[in-house]
Amino acid sequence: MLGCGLLILQSLLLLVAVVLATDKTYRVRGSIVASDILSDVSQLATRAQVVLNGGERRAFIQKDGTFAVDNVKLGDSLLEIASSDYAFPKIHVRISLKEAADGKEEDGGRASIAARYVQLGSEWSTDAPVLAYPLRISASDKYDFFTERQGFSIITMFSNPYMMMVGASLLAVFILPKLQANIDPEALKELQDNK
Repeated sequence: MLGCGLLILQSLLLLVAVVLATDKTYRVRGSIVASDILSDVSQLATRAQVVLNGGERRAFIQKDGTFAVDNVKLGDSLLEIASSDYAFPKIHVRISLKEAADGKEEDGGRASIAARYVQLGSEWSTDAPVLAYPLRISASDKYDFFTERQGFSIITMFSNPYMMMVGASLLAVFILPKLQANIDPEALKELQDNK
């Protein structure tokens, strides 16, 4: 009986040690806000996702436009809104521990989240202004995958390579016989003798 109790106590201590040893993770929250480009955020909810670090973490966007990405570790991350209809700015999110009054990092686990717009292909700069937290993101553009069909144009029709070949053939059929009629009869006889 004593051995069984000791085994349970050891298991509980091991479990507590494992829980305390795991890295603390944080939640990044925000919302998609309506703008001139995206007037109804509820249209976006079923087709778009919030993607962190190219798919390391994902979150769905609720009907009211809010989102929360869980289990984000300390450090730098790239937050993107993956949507097939709208373009959104990329955001650099930096999660760091808050500093105490004496300049040392707090061990209480409180974190500071700083977010900035970022241009892909450039370095993540701390010079850009910090965005308010929770994040409020609006669409920057609407994708347009379709182009209007061009109307009829005679110039476009004759600039087509096939029409150019047809035109050259018609010229050969109608103009070459007239040119042949203007050739000197002696030169024409000489040409036929050479064949």
